[in-house]
Amino acid sequence: MVRIQEIFGDRILIIIRKIKSAFKLLKGGRIHAFFDRLPFAKQVISSCNLLPHPQNYDYILLGGHGLGMTAMFHYLKKIGARPEEIWSYEIVRPFIFYRNFSGMVLDKAPLNNQSHKILQTCTKKVPVYQIVRDPISVIKSNINVTMFHSISKINNKKDAQDKLIEIIKGISHLMFYFSSQRKLIDHLKLDITYLTMKDIGESEMPTTLNNFIKRFKLPYNNTKEICSSESVIKGSIFPRCFPHIFSIDGGGEFAISTVSRLTNKSLKEIDMNGNVAKKQDCINKDYYILKDDIIIDNYQDYPLCLVSFTKDTKEELVSKALIEAYKYIDYALLMIEKHNNLMFNEDEIIDFLLDDKNDLLAFSKQLAKDIDDELFYIKKEAPMIFDSFTYTKRFLNHFKGE
Repeated sequence: MVRIQEIFGDRILIIIRKIKSAFKLLKGGRIHAFFDRLPFAKQVISSCNLLPHPQNYDYILLGGHGLGMTAMFHYLKKIGARPEEIWSYEIVRPFIFYRNFSGMVLDKAPLNNQSHKILQTCTKKVPVYQIVRDPISVIKSNINVTMFHSISKINNKKDAQDKLIEIIKGISHLMFYFSSQRKLIDHLKLDITYLTMKDIGESEMPTTLNNFIKRFKLPYNNTKEICSSESVIKGSIFPRCFPHIFSIDGGGEFAISTVSRLTNKSLKEIDMNGNVAKKQDCINKDYYILKDDIIIDNYQDYPLCLVSFTKDTKEELVSKALIEAYKYIDYALLMIEKHNNLMFNEDEIIDFLLDDKNDLLAFSKQLAKDIDDELFYIKKEAPMIFDSFTYTKRFLNHFKGE
């Protein structure tokens, strides 16, 4: 009898801990992590898309984390191409195909076994665009950003290396699952266009957008203007420090941010995982620009603006708000310096994965196999692009013949 009470008592404590943990994730706005604890919810929420639905999409865009998707999405919206992400974390968004959009956007190969069935309900063949990049460079971008999300907990290279292994194990499906994504929509492919980092970089983005405008007859003709107003091409950690929302005694709330992160309702990413119960606020209300074109040394491509959520802010409060804003910017620059000292480049990642002292041979061999499998279509259809993946080729060649 005592033994039964001990067993059930332990189980009850475990259940209580899980419930507390789930509520902490919800409180902090970590919806994706919450649904990871409730996998059945993914199926229930996604299943409504198995019902008959419209076929209103005109193109499909495939991409992932570390591939410049945010910039591409931003500019496609600007030119009226109406892109729409169909996933929300690992869930197919409810009744997604009833929404008014032109571009079906897949930013991952989701861990949801209903996704294939749902996409099989689509039948209209359209042009497919897939953003591709050297997978080792994709991993590099993701580990460096992820470290910034947890910068208060990353204090040395060992912490950084542990985080590297963690993200490869945990989010590879968000990064370089090129073939897995392609298989989900291959029955919808009219033709395929691969977009490289050069195609969506600062110099070539206007040409890429013009190709969209011509093909889909969009009523927009000034791509150079939208691409020059503010850089939203990812690569710099600096803009991810914003928007920062703060208060002044007796003066209400203010924010310092780049314009694009205000308009896109982005979340501040600096140390966002340092405390999972702390909710990162986005700006969902009207704001009034008090001062724009605030330029920080070395980050001229990311001009900041100071905004208030109160109309007709007094000049003395603007001065106080600027002082507080610069205090935060100084803190952010210190965190960026810490991050820069710990961040990886591609060669460091490969050297770490292949170093016998780290006992990662089996792990690295499996990673090489996964990467090779995910490059199947690129090798077959765009061998010149594969040849440009110099870091991945170095990594794969280590296991050649095994």
